[in-house]
Amino acid sequence: MSLASDVLLGVQHPQIVHPPPDVVSLDAATEAIELADAYGICDGHPLDESQKFTLRLALGERADGSWAASAVGDFEPRQNGKNDTCNARELAGLILFGERLQIHTAHEFATANESFLRLVGVFENWDDLRRRVARIRYANGEQGIELLSGQRLKYRARTGGSGRGFAKADLTVYDEAQHLQAEHVAASGPAKLANPNSVSWYMGSGGLSTSVNAWRLRLRALSGNGGRLAYVEHTAEDVSLDSNGNVASHRPDVLDRHAWAMANAAYGYRITDEKLLDLYDELGPEMFGRECLNLWDPLPGSQGQLVIPIEVFMARHDPNSEPVAPVTFGVAASDDRQWASISVAARRGDGLHHIEVVDHRPGVDWLAPRAVELSRKWGGATVAILPGSAAGSAIAELEAAKVKLEKVSGQAFGGYCGAFIDAFNGPSPSVFHREGPQNVARFRSALKSARLRPAGTVRVWACDPTSDITALVSATLAFGVLPAATAPKSKSLSFVL
Repeated sequence: MSLASDVLLGVQHPQIVHPPPDVVSLDAATEAIELADAYGICDGHPLDESQKFTLRLALGERADGSWAASAVGDFEPRQNGKNDTCNARELAGLILFGERLQIHTAHEFATANESFLRLVGVFENWDDLRRRVARIRYANGEQGIELLSGQRLKYRARTGGSGRGFAKADLTVYDEAQHLQAEHVAASGPAKLANPNSVSWYMGSGGLSTSVNAWRLRLRALSGNGGRLAYVEHTAEDVSLDSNGNVASHRPDVLDRHAWAMANAAYGYRITDEKLLDLYDELGPEMFGRECLNLWDPLPGSQGQLVIPIEVFMARHDPNSEPVAPVTFGVAASDDRQWASISVAARRGDGLHHIEVVDHRPGVDWLAPRAVELSRKWGGATVAILPGSAAGSAIAELEAAKVKLEKVSGQAFGGYCGAFIDAFNGPSPSVFHREGPQNVARFRSALKSARLRPAGTVRVWACDPTSDITALVSATLAFGVLPAATAPKSKSLSFVL
């Protein structure tokens, strides 16, 4: 993974691999790779080794000449060439395999159209390929390549009805498979029933909490007993199934360059360190992890669904943790205004982070006076608050008291949530707490109830209306605004409810 010059290059072998059974020949894969390279399917460049690996896994043949894999999964971070791999497969289907009908679907029209235009460019750039074409359809909803032989490659944006009306499809592609829903499969799946040698090809990036179909494929691959599934996944996540069949996952520090190289086969080739850093600044840690490191949302309905596992939170308990000034405070109230919390964040003498719930009570009337008191007591400490939340009603009183107030936007809060999660879940713990039994119980309850919901381009803490996650939200706010504070002083602090 590392050269003598210490330059990291992308790992070409996927971290998760499930080969289909009964493969006796890779001739079709070899021919498909040679065809793709001959026509410069990757913007004129040869296929990467990772792309060749996927094609060899997907295009193995059984003794009777049929495909060993009836389903192919290719999950990896964005911009690592999975679409070019799929284009190579589709080109081979038209030129080498004699497939009569291929259907390429995507979650959004723009994605399907981009794949269409890239393959059209290949046909238009080569006279021998262009002479095979009967027509290329550009009209919206009708994009496709039709050959003189009658073979067709159709492109569709997925809807509940896309794919209906076609029969005997040889290949059905589901791009952006992390967004694939059951009704989409129901629309296109029957098109393959009359073709005993049909193949479904799924490709996407980090699965969402709603990615039921993608998770089904991933679990088949992780089990090692996925039947006729050819599956590859490039990810920085260390994921497996334990003896009880539960998902065990370890997520890396999202700024670890070795993690970047592990997940991105194109790292150091087409993907540069600078561009990844730019994306990190734009997306924040949580979205960056999903899009650029292929870190999946936890499996819905499993113990792994806890964003910060209880055992991880408890492992960060340090009764001897000592915060040192300066400090920041975060205030939060439940949506029903039944509960509110104030938490503190600070550095410790060793430079690591300390968090602690300072106060937790029913109602919200006490929130502003207590926050004013704490801010003044600790040298005019910053108080962080979400203006659009139930705690926002305290802003007028805090401003009247001339408290140093940080009104956190939803976008910024998404970044704080990601940083808070990474501080707990990363391989090198950077945050500790010394909560007493009552607050430990509050955090345990909050972690069991909390989930991440989309908020624009980020995800933020959310819960059902009856749950109290104010301890978690207030701690995240205090932690989030802390990096702007100056270096810690030597004086240690004690916070008493």
